[in-house]
Amino acid sequence: MSALRQQRPIFIVGKVKRGKQLGRQLGFPTANVNPLGEVQLEGGVYGVFVYFEKRKYAGIMNIGIRPTFNDGHHQTFEVHIFDFDENLYEKYLTVEIAFFVRRERKFHSKEDLIGQIHKDIQYARSQFQSIAGEGGNFEKKQRTTALA
Repeated sequence: MSALRQQRPIFIVGKVKRGKQLGRQLGFPTANVNPLGEVQLEGGVYGVFVYFEKRKYAGIMNIGIRPTFNDGHHQTFEVHIFDFDENLYEKYLTVEIAFFVRRERKFHSKEDLIGQIHKDIQYARSQFQSIAGEGGNFEKKQRTTALA
């Protein structure tokens, strides 16, 4: 069982703002969350539950500076929600950290990054299935494209 799941749940609440569309360009649209408060988490990829309009979704979130894109040193919170296709700009999300996937790192190419994101998603989906099997309250949604 993940150390994160043994501790008190960690939640990030924030408003979705328009980003640079990098996730969409890579084939993984993301919601760029602007947290309402300070977030004390190590940069990396996390499996998350996202709460929006009384529904619960699974996804992955990258916290970090996007080193592959040499995008400065400002921290971003980018959430790719599985099985979701709605416009979230200017709306609030609550993101619950479920488990750690990996540390953020710089990739040699966009193709290498895309390959790793596919692996991250596969790993996260298997972890969510495991959580659901333990009596977790994960709500399965119909698979569609991701989000804005």
